[in-house]
Amino acid sequence: MELLTKREVEILHLLRNSKELQTGKSLALLLGVTPRTIRNDVKKLNATISKYGAEIIAYKGKGYELEIREGDIFHQLYSRHLSLIKNHKIMTGVRSENEIEEQIIKKILMNCLTDTSIYQEELAEELFISLSALKSYLTSIKAKIAAYDLVLITDRLTGIKVTGSEDKIRFCISQYLFNHQSIGVYNDIFPDNEIKRLKDLTLCILLRHQLQLTDVALENLIIHIEITIRRAMKNRLSDYHVHVTENLMKTKEYKVAREMVDHIKEVLAIDIESEIFYLTQHLLASSRLHMKDIVKEEYSKIADILNEVFGEIERKTSLHLYNDSKLIDGLIVHLSVALKRIEYQMNSRNDVLSSIKNNYPLAFQLAAIASNKISELTGLNVDENEIGFLAIHFGVALEQKGLNKQDVKKIIIVCGSGVATASLIREKLLSHYGDQVSVVETISLNEFQANLINQVDMIVTTVPIAIESDKILTISPVLSSHDLRALKQSIFRDKHDSKVIHFHSIFKKDLFIKDVQLSSKTDVLHYLTDLMTAKGYIDSYTKQSIYEREVMASTELGNLLAIPHPLDNSMTASSIAVCVLAKPIRWDREKVQVVIVLSVPKHQQKTWETLFRQLYLFLIEELGITKLISTYSYDDFIRNLSKYKEKSL
Repeated sequence: MELLTKREVEILHLLRNSKELQTGKSLALLLGVTPRTIRNDVKKLNATISKYGAEIIAYKGKGYELEIREGDIFHQLYSRHLSLIKNHKIMTGVRSENEIEEQIIKKILMNCLTDTSIYQEELAEELFISLSALKSYLTSIKAKIAAYDLVLITDRLTGIKVTGSEDKIRFCISQYLFNHQSIGVYNDIFPDNEIKRLKDLTLCILLRHQLQLTDVALENLIIHIEITIRRAMKNRLSDYHVHVTENLMKTKEYKVAREMVDHIKEVLAIDIESEIFYLTQHLLASSRLHMKDIVKEEYSKIADILNEVFGEIERKTSLHLYNDSKLIDGLIVHLSVALKRIEYQMNSRNDVLSSIKNNYPLAFQLAAIASNKISELTGLNVDENEIGFLAIHFGVALEQKGLNKQDVKKIIIVCGSGVATASLIREKLLSHYGDQVSVVETISLNEFQANLINQVDMIVTTVPIAIESDKILTISPVLSSHDLRALKQSIFRDKHDSKVIHFHSIFKKDLFIKDVQLSSKTDVLHYLTDLMTAKGYIDSYTKQSIYEREVMASTELGNLLAIPHPLDNSMTASSIAVCVLAKPIRWDREKVQVVIVLSVPKHQQKTWETLFRQLYLFLIEELGITKLISTYSYDDFIRNLSKYKEKSL
């Protein structure tokens, strides 16, 4: 299979998921290149994807559209490359600044793992960049390393080294080198079979002591043991105060760590006796599976914390969660480990953080409120990764209450023209209505049975079915525009307009500002909140809460968009400010050019959730952000946002 570059896959992804034509200018804006580069990429892409049943059609003066003729073949190419991008395995001809910085950090930490230094000339040569280019990246890299309370030292004689406390160095190594990977690839770094033998040994000991960990927690534990082994072999040891070791020795996990240390010495001939307390901490901070692992005193302590947390949530959102026993039990199991993880400064990266932020905004907001209260009660600093983990629990609770629920139509496709036609229809359906439909199955007419009608929401068929049912929709094999309109009516016919929002009343015209010449996140937040305060849309309390929320977790969402909002809102009426910057700025990790400040009163949390989703879908999923940046006036923006809402209801 031919390899595409990362940018080519991103172009495919944007076109495949767009319901409208996309101009070269809009694609260029999102990918940070010129329209000419997009034209060249499209030409190269077509040379490849034409062999896989697809083509990017260019409509002069209108834009590009991805046409998929052979769904199965194209899906193989597309899904394979998308997974490669997610796992960072594609080496592209053009690397972004962030990608180069990540590669530099990984190279430095690989040497740090074995306590060796690397020289600037050597590092530049390995990465195929000039020495001057390497030096230009070092300032930003030092800041990223400093986020772990570490210092990057560059010296012409001794090379590049990372210095700081041993536990912080190990955590930084684990975050950069071993995230997003399966355990099988670690043999490239560690001795053959050592990982497998270590995993088998650890599993036996954990089972013997009836200590059940999640799969992710077990893998993280194995990796930290390997890092510990490599660092300890270089005499880089962790250090603990006497009162800490005395407390650790009283735990069940200390006994498990003692047995692990003894078996590692016996089976692998590696002595890490000095690291027994480090392993004990990791066991204490590893995710558990069951409530039975929680001792009575710990249960009561966390239950008291949650009682305070639920009171804070009710005060700030009017949501009552005290009686949700499943939520309480889930949070107690989670916090029993998470609080230890935070206390020992062993926070984990959350691989689904951006997805949680984007798809479950209300759950993330509740988690942010909860985390703020937990920090107040315990004195522990809860970072956004941990907030994301808490949001999963709140998301489940909201789904059960129906507050996060999104109706997804289950569909069966019946096709008499073969697998290829069925696949094409399936791709077209998912392309246009991917977040509203689930294609359960594609079958032939011979396989169709009447009882299937009761198992799904719709039967989409290219051949007549001799059964009367409102659920059956007959379409042409090529799925014409008329068919798509009929499908849309069928998919959304059960949805009502209870969520109708009058956008003109909350998107304030005097808060819609374009071509703003500001160069930093801080400047933008000050500018917008000062403007909203001066016009009476927010007060000083709400303004301060916007800053507090931003400190807890970044509100950047990718694709040039950030949506700041308060943690607590004292206002009685909703108001929204829209700011389009003249040029993109670095927000936190991402570039941002559109900043939308949401101020929605606490008694309107469902409206807040609906607004957030609507903005995200319209601006990011539909790429409306490119038109907002380039052409939309206030009236254009409101009109098109309203139209999109009508389409999606």
